[in-house]
Amino acid sequence: MESILVLSDIHAGRRRAEEVVAAHPSCKTVFFLGDGVSAFVRLCEKFPDRAYFAVCGNCDFSIDGADTRESVLEICGHRIFLTHGDAYGVKGGVGGLIAAARARGADIALFGHTHRRHEEYVSEYGLYLFNPGSIGAARDGAYSYGILTLDEKNVLFSFGEVE
Repeated sequence: MESILVLSDIHAGRRRAEEVVAAHPSCKTVFFLGDGVSAFVRLCEKFPDRAYFAVCGNCDFSIDGADTRESVLEICGHRIFLTHGDAYGVKGGVGGLIAAARARGADIALFGHTHRRHEEYVSEYGLYLFNPGSIGAARDGAYSYGILTLDEKNVLFSFGEVE
């Protein structure tokens, strides 16, 4: 079983992001879903014992010189699609995201951009959707992050909040 810390939309919430990473030492992998790349780079430097995977958001220019807008990873038998979500119109709905995830053969799609927590299982496609909300500019009342816990048979999402 693997637990993965999921952060998005750090913006000016670097201190909160650092607190969250420090509070979850068992999460050896961190996914960053864009917006706040400078704070993300500092996380990598401050916590070098973690494995980091990141995509750029609409407010980011690049990560280490690369404009990585999306990524697909395989972990514990799951195909995970990482995107900020702006390119798929997630503020207006998740239809574009679902189509993009299906085109990549993903069974999990992680996204940000809306600054709102979202968890959904689309049974028709066997697809999990998860947005951890925002750790830096919350729009649903709380600064939040996510934890994705996986094994070959199970997918579990949970949310955490920080002040």
